[in-house]
Amino acid sequence: FSRCPWKSKPGSARQLSSLMRTTFALALVCSPRAAAFATDASDPIKCGRPGCDSQVALSETANMYAGGTLYVYSKATASVTPTNLGDAAINAGFVPKHKPHMVLPSPNSKYVAVSYTGDKFVMIHDAATKQVIFSLDGTAPAAGVVGGAMHTGAWYGNNMFIMCDMTGSVNGIGGGALHKFAMNFTDKSYTYEGSIAIGPTKTGRRTTETKPIALGGNGGDLMFVTDAKGAGSVVNIASMTVIKDLDIDLFGDCTSGGLWVEPDPSNPSIVIAQYGAQGSGATDECIFKVDLDSQAILKTYKPGPGADDAHGIQFCTSGTGEIFLINTNRVSATLDVFNYATTERVVSDFSLNPGATPTLQPDVIYYDQGASKLYLAARGPKPVSAVKAQNFVPTATPGMFTMSVTDCTKFEFDKYIPTSQQPVSPLKPDVHSVWGVNDEVWFIDQAGTGSVQRFEVFSKCPAA
Repeated sequence: FSRCPWKSKPGSARQLSSLMRTTFALALVCSPRAAAFATDASDPIKCGRPGCDSQVALSETANMYAGGTLYVYSKATASVTPTNLGDAAINAGFVPKHKPHMVLPSPNSKYVAVSYTGDKFVMIHDAATKQVIFSLDGTAPAAGVVGGAMHTGAWYGNNMFIMCDMTGSVNGIGGGALHKFAMNFTDKSYTYEGSIAIGPTKTGRRTTETKPIALGGNGGDLMFVTDAKGAGSVVNIASMTVIKDLDIDLFGDCTSGGLWVEPDPSNPSIVIAQYGAQGSGATDECIFKVDLDSQAILKTYKPGPGADDAHGIQFCTSGTGEIFLINTNRVSATLDVFNYATTERVVSDFSLNPGATPTLQPDVIYYDQGASKLYLAARGPKPVSAVKAQNFVPTATPGMFTMSVTDCTKFEFDKYIPTSQQPVSPLKPDVHSVWGVNDEVWFIDQAGTGSVQRFEVFSKCPAA
C-alpha cells in the first residue's frame, strides 16, 4: 500500500503496470536486486529472501486507488479524529480495498461494517477501537458464486452480515446477489453461509434487468431488497430465499432508482424504501411503506416537484409523539418532510443551499432523535461514485453538515465539519456516508488514500 497515485512517472521507484487485479498485495517496495525498486529510501520493506539472489519477476497494480478516510466526530467534545483506512487494514493484516462506501453499525453497536463499493469486500471494525476485525471476502465465497461490487449490506443479528452485491452472479446467473457471512468474534473467524441470486427476480417483478442496491428489515428474518432497475423483493434471510417479488406496476411512476431501506420505529413488520434517480424526468422520486409480513406496499410518499435524486431518508418523532419522514434529494439539494400517518408533505423543496453559491451536495443522512440533530454527508466537487458528471457541483465543500431540527419540520444549519486529509492525486475528498455509532458520528471520505501493488519475487532458495 503506497500513499501515492497508481500511475508513476518514467523512472519512478514505483513502476506500475496498468493491469487491474484484486489479489494479495505486499506492502511497499520489494527487491534488493532491481535498481528501479531499491532507490526509494522512504520504503524500507524488502520482500526478497536474504542471501537468495532474489529478483522481482512481476510488479503490477492490484488497485489504482485504495483506502479512504474515516472521520469520527465526538458528540460530547465536538472533536474530529481521522483514520486512514489503508493503514487500518494493513495494521490488522489485511489488504486495503477500493472505495469505502457505507457506515453500518451492528444492532448492539459494538461493530461497524464498512462496505467497499469499488471492490468485493466488507470490513468489520471494532466500534470502540476503530480497528479492523474482519475483511469479509465476497470475491468467490463458494463454487458458482462470483462477487461483484458490494454497495452496502445489512446486519442479521449481531454476528451475521449480508452483503448487497450489485453485479455478482450465482451459478452463472448475473444481475447481482446477496451473500451471508457468520462471524465468530471470539476466535476471529468467519464462514460463508449462502447467497441469493437476484437476477431471476426480474421475471416476477416484470423488469428487464436487476441491480440490487440495498436491503433492510426490522429485526426479523424478512428484509426488503431495493433495485436500481426498478421494483423490489421480500427475502427471508434465515433460509436465504426469495419470498415474493413485487411487480413493477406497484411502484407507479417510480420505475427505477431503488435505494435505502429504513425500519419503522413503531411497527416491526414495516420498512420504508426510498426510490429516486438523477436527472429531471429520468424517474419520479418516491418513498414506499412496505409491509414485510403481507409483502405489500401500503402507502406512497411523493417529494416536492423540485426534488431530483432522492438519496437520504430518516424517521423523526416530534415532541407530541407524531412521526415524520425526512427526505433529502442529492442533485436538487432539497429537503422534504412527510407526515408519516397521512403521507401529507408538510415541508416541500426546502433548499439546502440558501446562498448564492451552492456548497452542499447531500448524500446519506442520519438523524439523532435524542439531540434533534440532522447530520448530512457532503459530497466533494468531483465525486468518485454514482453522481453523474453533469451533476457535479464545483463549489461543493466535502465533509459533514449538521442541522438543528425543531418539531421535525423546522431546520437550521449550525455546523460544518470539513475533511482534513487529502486523498491521492488527482482525487478530491468525497464524503458519501454518515451514521451514528454510540456517542459518535462516523463519516467516510471514499476517495483513495493510496494505491496497491502486487509483486512476485523469484528467490534461488527453498520457500521454507
